[in-house]
Amino acid sequence: MDDRFRSANPLLLTQASRNGSGSGIPPRRSQSTGILYNDTKPAAVRASQRIEGWFQKRGWQVCSAPTWGGLLGFARPDSPVCHSPFDGLLPPHFDPQMQFATVLGGDGTVLAAARQVAPHGIPLLAINTGHLGFLTETYLGQLEEAVAAMVEGAYTLDRRSMIKVQVYRDDELRWEVLALNELVLHREPLTSMCHFEVT
Repeated sequence: MDDRFRSANPLLLTQASRNGSGSGIPPRRSQSTGILYNDTKPAAVRASQRIEGWFQKRGWQVCSAPTWGGLLGFARPDSPVCHSPFDGLLPPHFDPQMQFATVLGGDGTVLAAARQVAPHGIPLLAINTGHLGFLTETYLGQLEEAVAAMVEGAYTLDRRSMIKVQVYRDDELRWEVLALNELVLHREPLTSMCHFEVT
């Protein structure tokens, strides 16, 4: 694993008891936060607007953005898609020194958000806006309670490893991405056979 990303894993936050003590996130310079949401889910859009107002009333600087910037294209060596620098996926106006970011959506939204903020070491609080989420920490019904616990420092951190994936052809880098938890290699729908060398 690349050392640069070994120390910049996404810090997925686990809400602690409101009366408990949290482990704390590394001190940051600004009292700001970000909101990343799935803009194809009306519930996530509404929740992002709701929680943005919650932070603003308490004097926090807050920016919000959809997670499509962290979505992936197909890794086709002849026509690579989404070949962006790892540290260039942070949404515009997001402060790399923000305290944490709240992500609203399902597991796919969490994966996209992790790619956007991981190079900057920004912790994520994952809120599920659907029916089932393995990576999300809590649900919309506890949204205000969860972010209030974050502001009060009543949380713990769950550090997750990321995989740096690079696709080469003839020693030329054609595509690269950060993957959370796992990577799947497979052929295209119309391809009958494929050959991979994994190192």
